[in-house]
Amino acid sequence: MKVYYQNIEFWDLLSLPLYFILLYLILVSIAKAVLLEDRKFINVYFLALLLFYLFIGLVDFKVRLIPYFPDTNLFTKILETGVTPSNQSIGVKIGYKFLAIPIYWLSLKSIFNYFLFNVFFFQIGIIFLAGAFNRTYEIKDQLVQRFYLILALLMPSVIVYSFTPLRESYFVLALGLFFYGLTGKNRVNIFLILGVILAGILRIQLLLYFFIVYVLLLISKLSLSRKTLITIVIVSVPILFLGLNFLSTAILNIPISPKSLALFRNIQRMNYFESGVSYPEVFWENWFDLIVDFPGLFLQFLLAPFPVIIFIPFWTKLAYFADGVYLLVILTICLGSVKYIKGHGLWLMYILLYVGMSSFFEFHLLGAVRHRLPATLLILGLAAKGLSYYFTSYKWIFRF
Repeated sequence: MKVYYQNIEFWDLLSLPLYFILLYLILVSIAKAVLLEDRKFINVYFLALLLFYLFIGLVDFKVRLIPYFPDTNLFTKILETGVTPSNQSIGVKIGYKFLAIPIYWLSLKSIFNYFLFNVFFFQIGIIFLAGAFNRTYEIKDQLVQRFYLILALLMPSVIVYSFTPLRESYFVLALGLFFYGLTGKNRVNIFLILGVILAGILRIQLLLYFFIVYVLLLISKLSLSRKTLITIVIVSVPILFLGLNFLSTAILNIPISPKSLALFRNIQRMNYFESGVSYPEVFWENWFDLIVDFPGLFLQFLLAPFPVIIFIPFWTKLAYFADGVYLLVILTICLGSVKYIKGHGLWLMYILLYVGMSSFFEFHLLGAVRHRLPATLLILGLAAKGLSYYFTSYKWIFRF
C-alpha cells in the first residue's frame, strides 16, 4: 500500500462529501467568472469531472491505478510531520511547506480531501489558462472553450498528478494566474502578481520563463513595420541576453554559456543515473555544439517518453506512455488544423519557448513527462481551436 494511504480512517470518507460539495461550488463560481457564458455546461462539466476524479482516487486506493513516484515518500513525510529537510530546494522548503501543509491541515489531514484540493487547484489553473486563451484571441465561440476543458479532463498527466502529494497542481495554478493576468487590460494586476509570487516560491526557474513571455507580449503589442521590428530585435538581442544571463546567474546560479549548461545537466544526470532512464551526457564546448544538439533535445523533451536521441523501453511505464500517446494525438490535431490556427503565432511562441528552455536542462526521461505538463496545457488551446472548426457543422451535438 502507498505510504500516504496507510493512515486512512473511516471518518476520512465521512468528511469527503462535504469537501466535494464545497470545492465544486467554488470551482463553478470561478469558472463562471473567468470563462465565456456557458452556465449549464459549466455546472454539468465540473460535477462530472469531480465525480470522475473521485472514482479514480477510490479505485487507486484499492488497485494502485496511479504510479508511485520516487519523491512521494519525501513529500508525504513533509505533509505528515510539517518538517522540511534542510537539503531541499527553495521550492520545497518555502513553496511546498507554506502551501501544501496548510492545505493538508485544512483537509483535516485526510489524503482523500487533500487530493480533492489537488484536483481543485489543477482545475483553477486550467480555467485561467482557458480564459487567457479566450482573451488573447478574443474568442467568443463556446465550442473552443468546451473542447479545451474536455481535452484537459482527459489529459493523463493531470489525472496522475492530481493523486500524488507533489507540487504539479500548484505549478499549473501559478501558470494559469500568470497568463490570465498577462492578458488583462492592466499590464500589472493581481493575477499576474500572484502567478509570479507562486512561481518564485515553488519553482524559481519559472520566473525566467515568465520574464521572457512578458517581454514577447510587449513587443507584439508594438504597432511597427516588419523592418522596424526586425531592427529592434537585432539590437535588443545582446541586451536581452545580458539581462537573461544576469537573471539566470542570480536565480539559478547558472550563467548562460554552453559549458555551464552542460555541467549543470551532467551533474544532475549523475544523481539519477541508477534509475536507468537518464539521458546521455552532453559535451558543449561552444555555441555551435549546443546548436547542433538543440533539435534533438527539443524533440526529446516534447515527445517524452518516446526516445529520440536514446533508446529506453518506454512502454514499461504505462502512465508515461499514455501521456506520450495523448500528446501525439493533440499534436496531430494541431498539425491537421494549421490553416485554422496559423494566426496564433504568439501562443505558439509561448509553447516553443517553454519547450526550448526546458529541453536544455532536462536530463531524465520520466522527469521530462512531468515537466512538460505546462507546455501540453498551452498546446491544448491550439488543438481546441482546430477542433472547433472541424465540428462547426455539428454544434447541435453539443447544445444543452
